[in-house]
Amino acid sequence: MLEETLVKIDQINQFAVYHNRYEKWRQGKLMDSELEIFPLKWYGVEEFRLILEKTGFTSMVISSDYKYNQYPTKTSQIITFEATKY
Repeated sequence: MLEETLVKIDQINQFAVYHNRYEKWRQGKLMDSELEIFPLKWYGVEEFRLILEKTGFTSMVISSDYKYNQYPTKTSQIITFEATKY
């Protein structure tokens, strides 16, 4: 089981911090648990494309919902980047 608690979010600087608790149960008894501080940073589509480009990646394709070369238009879509670095 995973219990996730959002501790901090900063929309301007694009990061969040979660406290996660993992629990392992067997036959109704708690066997083990683990606590984790989980920092998360995110990038916009174009921001990430520019980072890839700046670090030497070429031939970039951005796809959404596993539809090749279909640029994302909704926040709910799964975004995939494909790029080559020589």
